[in-house]
Amino acid sequence: MKKIFSTILLTLLLGAFGATVAAAQATAPAATTQSKEALAHDQMMMANEPNYVLATAYHQTLLVFAKALNQQAVGTTPVNVAFARDAVKEMRRSFDMMKKYNEDYMATISTEARAHTATMMQQIETHRADLNVQLTALEKEVALDKPDTKKVATLTTAVQTNLDAMSKLDETNPMSKLTMKM
Repeated sequence: MKKIFSTILLTLLLGAFGATVAAAQATAPAATTQSKEALAHDQMMMANEPNYVLATAYHQTLLVFAKALNQQAVGTTPVNVAFARDAVKEMRRSFDMMKKYNEDYMATISTEARAHTATMMQQIETHRADLNVQLTALEKEVALDKPDTKKVATLTTAVQTNLDAMSKLDETNPMSKLTMKM
């Protein structure tokens, strides 16, 4: 009788353990779904956040002017100085405004969002520092009476490369663009 009772008790315990494991597995997808829903909500909020939208627009403007100047510099000797100076001036202004609106945007996001993207943010800061150096070099070059066309082309290519890398980091952001700090 004790053996039958022990067997029944063991069967019940194993059944209870199995039910507990099954219940835990059933609730795990709900947590994932809830997390995905929270991310979707954050994406929607980000898309409507004016500072983020403006920072993105200035990022794109900076890229457009870098491409335009690069096209003028590649294969052209000498570079059109007036064009180059105006383009670099607009690139600097776009960079400064992009930075301002990114900082304003960063003030609006949660500490949790920042924690999830700390590595990406460090990489973006590195690109932003490189951009600043490249823009300063471009400013110095176009201030000359006869800028070196090859140097202008090389610097504008580097600017484009950094901007593209920043965009790619943002695309792979696990928080889906929550912290596009440039």
